[in-house]
Amino acid sequence: MELLSLRPDSVVHLYLREDRHNEGRMDGRRREIIRIARSRGIPVDFLPGPAIDGLFHRSQSPADFSGAPVKGAPSHQGVVARIEEIGTFPSLEDFLDSSDGVLPSPLVAVDGVQDPRNLGALLRTCDAAGVAGILIPKRRVAPLSQTVAKTSAGALFTLPLVRIGNLAGSLRQLKKEGYAVAALDLSGDPLPEGPLPGPLVLVVGAEEKGVTRPVLDIADWRYRLPMKGQVQSLNLSVAAGIFLYRQIPSGEYVE
Repeated sequence: MELLSLRPDSVVHLYLREDRHNEGRMDGRRREIIRIARSRGIPVDFLPGPAIDGLFHRSQSPADFSGAPVKGAPSHQGVVARIEEIGTFPSLEDFLDSSDGVLPSPLVAVDGVQDPRNLGALLRTCDAAGVAGILIPKRRVAPLSQTVAKTSAGALFTLPLVRIGNLAGSLRQLKKEGYAVAALDLSGDPLPEGPLPGPLVLVVGAEEKGVTRPVLDIADWRYRLPMKGQVQSLNLSVAAGIFLYRQIPSGEYVE
C-alpha cells in the first residue's frame, strides 16, 4: 500500500493469489490494492497459490535460495509486486548537491548491518523520526531486498537512500561540510538530555559487533543508552529511535 501510494510508477506488475472461493468476501485491503493498481494503469494478474509461491521465492537471490523457502524471508500474504530497481543517490556528492544549500539533518549511517530484518526495522524507525537521509555502504550491509522492504513497512520507498563507498571516508567528508558525528557504542558516554547541535550524522552498527573501530575514531561523540535490566543491548532500531527522538526539539512533535 505504501509503495502504490508513494511510488506507483516504480511498480511494473502486481500479482495476487487467486482465490475463487472467497472473491465475494474479499477483504477491504485486498480490494483497495486492486483498485489503486488499476487506477494507475498497473497490470494486475491473479495466480494460483503454487504459482505465486514460486514467483515469490524465485525473486530471492541465488545465494539465499536453494529451492526451499528462505529462512527468515517474509510471507508474501498473497500479494507480490515486481518493481524497478530501488532508487538511491549514487554518491554522497549527488545527495548533498540536491539539498539546495541547506545541509539535511539528521542523517543515519549504517555500519555493517547485515541482517535484512534489522535494516528494515531501522529504516522504519528513521522514517518515523524524520531522518533526512540514510548512508548505506556498498559492502558489508544487507542488500535492499524484499525482506528489507517488508520489514521497513514501506519506509524503504520513502527515505532518501545514499550509496557510499568507504564509510569512514564519507564521514570525514561530511565533517568537512560542517556535520558532527555521533555513534552508538556500549562503551560510550551516557546519552545526554536534549538534542545535540546539528547538522548531525548518527552511526548505527550491527547488534553483535557494534560500530567498527575506524568509524568510532572519527566520531565526535560516542553514546550508550542506560541499561537497567540484565540484557546488555537493545535492538539497533530501538536504540536508534531513542537517540533520534532526543534530537527533536520540544514543541516539534506532530500529533
